[in-house]
Amino acid sequence: MAVKCIVVDDEPLAAQVLVAFINKTPDLQLLKTFHHPQEALAFLKEEAVDLVFLDIQMQELSGMEFMQLAPPGIQVVIVSAYDEYAVEGFDREAVDYLLKPVSFERFARAVQRVLANSAPTISQPAGTDYIFVRTDKRIVRIDLKDILFVEALRNYVAIQTTKQKILTLQNLRSFEEILAPFRFLRVHKSYIISLDKIDSIERQRIFTGDHHVPIGDAYLKQFMEAIRLS
Repeated sequence: MAVKCIVVDDEPLAAQVLVAFINKTPDLQLLKTFHHPQEALAFLKEEAVDLVFLDIQMQELSGMEFMQLAPPGIQVVIVSAYDEYAVEGFDREAVDYLLKPVSFERFARAVQRVLANSAPTISQPAGTDYIFVRTDKRIVRIDLKDILFVEALRNYVAIQTTKQKILTLQNLRSFEEILAPFRFLRVHKSYIISLDKIDSIERQRIFTGDHHVPIGDAYLKQFMEAIRLS
C-alpha cells in the first residue's frame, strides 16, 4: 500500500520539484499540495495522511510550529534551504532533513527511511483475541483484554496495559482498524480506549485504572452513543 503524503511549501517552484519526485516514486501517493500551512493543518485533521514533506521557513507558520500543531503519528520529512534547523528538526522526530536544492537520489533515500518506519509492527492472527507487536528487537504478544488504551505519540504508539506500557513504531490508525471490532473506540485524535476497561467518566475525561484519557470534542457524540448515554 502506498504511503499517503502531502507537500507543504509556500514556494510554488520548490513544491513542484517535490511533486515531480513523488510522482516518480511508486511507493508514494500524493494527496495534495499546500502553499498555506494553516490549510494543510485543517486537511490533516480530516484526512488520513502518513507523511508530510515540510518546508521550514514559511510566512504564515514556521515548519517547527507546524510540527507542534500537527496530529501525532504522521511522519515528517523536512525540506529546507537552511541547515541550521536540522538539530531541532530531529529533536522533533523528523524522519529526515533534506537541503534544497534536493536531488532525486537524496529524496529517494529519505523515502526509504519513511518506508522502513511504515513497515507493519502490529498483527492479529485470524480468530484470536490477542495481537503481536514489534517493540525494539522483540515481538510481544498482548492479550486484548489487558489493554486499557492506546496513545499516539509523534512517530510511536504507546499501548498501556494493566501490567505495562509498550512502545511501537506505528500510527494510531493501524491500531484503530485492528481493535475496532473488539469494543475499542477512538475518543480523541491521540487515544483509543477499551470500552470494557472504563471505570468512570467525568468532564470529558475517562478514568481507567490509574490513568485518565481525554475525550475530544469531535469524538464526544460518537462516544456517548457507544455507551448509550446520548
